[in-house]
Amino acid sequence: MTPTEFVKDIMKENEALFKASKMNVKKYFEDQPDQSHLVDHFIGRMVNEHMNFEEITQQLHDNDKMPKDERALLAKQAMDEAKHTKMVREVIEHILGEEIDFDAAVAREKELNTAKGATLLETYGAQDDEAALAAYQLVAEGRAQAVWDQMADTIEDDFIATRYREIAKDEGFHSKIGARKLSKIATTESIQDKVRTLVSNMRKDLFEISCKNTTEAPGARQLVQEAYGW
Repeated sequence: MTPTEFVKDIMKENEALFKASKMNVKKYFEDQPDQSHLVDHFIGRMVNEHMNFEEITQQLHDNDKMPKDERALLAKQAMDEAKHTKMVREVIEHILGEEIDFDAAVAREKELNTAKGATLLETYGAQDDEAALAAYQLVAEGRAQAVWDQMADTIEDDFIATRYREIAKDEGFHSKIGARKLSKIATTESIQDKVRTLVSNMRKDLFEISCKNTTEAPGARQLVQEAYGW
């Protein structure tokens, strides 16, 4: 299988995870969580974006020999993650009607150690493994696009929906960075086998994170179990 065919295959297989995650998000917001739960939920998403920013900037710092074109794309992603952090913070303050203590919110969220997709960067050693980072971008950022889009579709507040739609668009771009990288490095059967194993594990982790962060919608687990043979 050529690298391009391989990446297309992975992307097609991701669709079940994305659909199940959207189902969970739609159910969560249609059930109309109270303000306290909603704020906690969005604080978790804010901190996740901040953690992504920290990880990507660390990648840029540690890999000074990275090709210039890849460095530029990662720099763009880091800027996006910082922008997303700010936008979700604005949403939280819009809901509360007052400013929040950002540093305290981040510290509390990290202490609680709630489920977050960004933790998978460390779990899979993405800081030292370009294949793991690219796989994370392709799967996790692609799922993030689907989830932010679903929130924008379901949430009735235009202030929130317009911001989350913009975030979704950026996440789609980040996923394409991963696809681009994998199409360059997944040139052998052994590398493709390694990426398939990474992706398979990431999908399972991301689905469980989705259930913990939102809710488990009827039929969502069955969908991914049938698609991935879990």
